[in-house]
Amino acid sequence: MKRIAIYSRKSKFTGKGDSIENQIEMCKEYLKLHFADYDQFEISVYEDEGVSGKSLDRPQFKRLMSVEESEPFDCLIVYRLDRVSRNVGDFSGLIEKLNSLGTAFISIKEQFDTSTPMGRAMMNIAAVFAQLERETIAERIKDNMYQLAKLGRWTGGTTPLGYKSVRHTVSDVNGKSRSYFTLEINEDEIELVKLIFTKYSELQSVHAVEQYLNKTKNLTRNGKEWSNANAKRILNNPIYCIADEDSLEYFTELGCNICFDKTDCDGVSGILPYNRHTNQKSVPPEKWMITVSTHQGLLSGKEWVRIQNLLEQNSKNRYGGVCATKRSFNPRSLLSGVLFCKCGSYMRPKLYGSGVMYYMCENKEKTKKAACENHNVNGDELDKIVMRRIFEFDVKDSVVNTQLNALRKQLNNIDDDISVQIKKLNDKKNHNTKALNNLVTALANGASELTMAAINNKIEELNNENQLIETQICELNDKDIIQAQLHRNLNSLEDAIVYLKDNFENLSIENKREYIKKIIKRVVWTGNAAIIFIKDSTI
Repeated sequence: MKRIAIYSRKSKFTGKGDSIENQIEMCKEYLKLHFADYDQFEISVYEDEGVSGKSLDRPQFKRLMSVEESEPFDCLIVYRLDRVSRNVGDFSGLIEKLNSLGTAFISIKEQFDTSTPMGRAMMNIAAVFAQLERETIAERIKDNMYQLAKLGRWTGGTTPLGYKSVRHTVSDVNGKSRSYFTLEINEDEIELVKLIFTKYSELQSVHAVEQYLNKTKNLTRNGKEWSNANAKRILNNPIYCIADEDSLEYFTELGCNICFDKTDCDGVSGILPYNRHTNQKSVPPEKWMITVSTHQGLLSGKEWVRIQNLLEQNSKNRYGGVCATKRSFNPRSLLSGVLFCKCGSYMRPKLYGSGVMYYMCENKEKTKKAACENHNVNGDELDKIVMRRIFEFDVKDSVVNTQLNALRKQLNNIDDDISVQIKKLNDKKNHNTKALNNLVTALANGASELTMAAINNKIEELNNENQLIETQICELNDKDIIQAQLHRNLNSLEDAIVYLKDNFENLSIENKREYIKKIIKRVVWTGNAAIIFIKDSTI
C-alpha cells in the first residue's frame, strides 16, 4: 500500500479561491486521475492555515517532515509549489531531502513530478534558481561591502598582521544602534611587520626572509614557522601602504577601481584594498577597489611600490629561464582547471628544468605525499591523448560519442514522456466529453428531479475535470520551451567540439582552454588512466 502525504497551506483564514479544502480536493482528484490504484492509497493530510510561506517553520509542515524522517512517504503532493515555500533555497533543500529518502514530489499546478524524467529535469532547473538566489544574495552583500569599504571601514575577515579590528557603535536618525569596524595598530605585532619589510629590502629574497624569521624564532600569529607564501602575503598586501600620490599613481596604472583622489592623500592613512581574493583565488587588479582607510599605514607609496617592483622582478628571474627547477603555471598546459586527481584535488602543471611539463596533484604537493601518492603524469602527452579523444566525437563507441548519445537519449526520453502524458490526458478528455454528451442527451430525454440533480452534479464534475486536464496539457506544451533549450545546449556543445577540431592549431592557448572548458566537465587522472567527462552528461 502506497503512503501519500497531501500538504496544503494558506496565509489567511478564508474559504475562497485556493482554500485549504479546495487544495486538498484538487490533490485527491489529481491522484485519482493519474493512479489506477488510488483506492489502495493510504493518504495523510497536513494543513497549515493562516501561516506565511516565507519559511518552513510551520506546525503541520514540521509534523509532516518529522513523520517523513522516521517513516518516509511514497509521495508528497501539493496544489502549487508556493504552498510549500516561496523561498527557492528552502524548496531546493526540501527536494534534495525528499530525494534522499526516496519520496517523490508532485505539484499539480506546475506539473512538477520527480517520479518522471521531466520532473527530474525540472528539479535541476529549480536548483539553478536556488543558485541564482544565492548569487543574488551574495551580490547584495558584496554591494554593502563596497559601500563600507568606500567609507574606509574594515569589512571583515582575518585582520592583517600588525593590526586589530575595533568595533564602533553609533545611533542612526531613528535611534537604532548600528556597528561598524575599523583597523588600528596592534602594538604587539607591528614591529614584526616592520622587520619583514626591512629584511626584504636588505636581503631582496622572500626565501631569505623566511629563513631569517624562522632562525630568529619570529613566529607567525598562530605560533608557527614562516613559509614563503606567508612572508610574501605580508610584503604585497596594500594594507601596509600609505595613501599618497605615489600609491595613487601605482594603483591607477594597474587599472584598479580608485575611490580616492589627491585631496584624500594625507601621508598617514593607509590603503584599504577590497575584492583582491574570491574563494581563496586571486582576482585581477582591474576588479580591485582601492580606497583610503582610517588606519595608519606603514610604508610610503614610493617605498611600497619599490618593493612590489622588486618582488615582480625576482618572480620573473625565478621562472623566466631554463634554469628554473619548476613552476606552478606554464603557457602550454591545456587541462589546467579541468584536470583532477583521483583524490579529488586539482592537478597543477609543473615545468621542470629539462623542459618537460608534468601535472601534479595539488594535495600531494602541499602535504608532501602524506595525503596523496598518485603518480604525476606527463602533461604534454596527456593533453594530446585527451584532445584526440575529444576529436573522435563522431567515431562510434568513442568516449565523447558515447556520452553525446547518452545525452540525446535522455532528451528524447523526456520528449517521449511529455508526448505520452499529453496523449493520456487527451484520451481522458475525449472520454469525459463523450460522457458529457451522453449525460446531456439523458437530460434532454427527460428524467426525474432526483436523477436530474445527479446528472447535473456529474456534468459539473466532468467539466471541472476537463478544465484541469486542459490546464495540464497547456503546461506540458509550455515545457517544449525547456526541451528546446536543452536541445540547443546539446547542439552548442557539439558545435564547440567541431569548431575546436577544425581550428585547434590556429587558436591561442587561452582560446584553446576556453573551448576545452566549454566541452569538458572534468578529467580524472587515476594514476594509470584518464577518465573524461563532457559537459552536461547528466540532465
